[in-house]
Amino acid sequence: MLRERHTPSSAPIPLVSVCIPAYHADRYLEATLRSIAAQTFTDWEVIVTEDGSNDRTEEIVRSFAASVRQSVLFERHERNQGLPATRNSGIASARGEWVAFLDSDDLWRPEHLGMMLTAASHTRCEMVFSGTEWFDDASGQTVLKSVPSREDLSHLPVALFTGRLSILPSSAMIRRSSFTKLGAVSTEYPHVNDTEYWLRILRNGGRIVYSGGATCLYRKHGAAMSKRVAELLVDSARLCEQYANWDAIPSRLRRQRPANLYRWAARTLLREDPAMARRVIVQAVRLQPFNAKNLGIWAKAALQRRKTPRLQAHLA
Repeated sequence: MLRERHTPSSAPIPLVSVCIPAYHADRYLEATLRSIAAQTFTDWEVIVTEDGSNDRTEEIVRSFAASVRQSVLFERHERNQGLPATRNSGIASARGEWVAFLDSDDLWRPEHLGMMLTAASHTRCEMVFSGTEWFDDASGQTVLKSVPSREDLSHLPVALFTGRLSILPSSAMIRRSSFTKLGAVSTEYPHVNDTEYWLRILRNGGRIVYSGGATCLYRKHGAAMSKRVAELLVDSARLCEQYANWDAIPSRLRRQRPANLYRWAARTLLREDPAMARRVIVQAVRLQPFNAKNLGIWAKAALQRRKTPRLQAHLA
């Protein structure tokens, strides 16, 4: 893997390492980096890991490095390895006490890191997260503001398990020592590896705290294709099954939540890929064999014959 660190002689080991995974990222990366440079808290380094694409990412990072006094590292995978592996490469190169994730098309408000560290200073926690404002890529208008409720913060395992609370990677900051204790980001869940890590922290006794503000700006692109939505739902269902035997999860939710996710995935696939819908709905029926909604979608899928399964690896 190619590595090129731009470290001014005056730059000490930072408190925060900002890890940015990049894949065909040149369209938005410059704005993302500018939002880091605008932080009121300045003791940071930036690590950009380019995952096997061929664009202007390296050029943009070099230009950014020349404009700041903080350390900037550019590294590149020679072949595409996927998002979880790219995050892990950045984490492995981090030197700070804290690792802050930032996706290559998202932004931070200037007070983001400062508020995160202030929240962390009040308690011995393993992770801090902020609220998120979702903004439309085309118009720039805010379309959603997502902040945790008091109930969410009181029952974080349940809030994450049920999807009532979604903590986006770009809103999260984790102690680097946590990765030594708990291991790397999982490659088993391509679409929900972030949520898996939040749950892993909590299940192992770690504390997660809220910064108190919506300082992460998430760029919302066009509507996702149904196949991708289904993959996300199946990944989420598999994750719920992994954590279903955790005492923090109420027994009534342990089968109900993954079964619902499998059913929603199958319903999404019915028109485009009924063969795959059949494979997915079988998982819902396995968990809730007498649920009328599950059986109804199973019957609809059984009547249709089109296309080839695409999610077999996750449902084997």
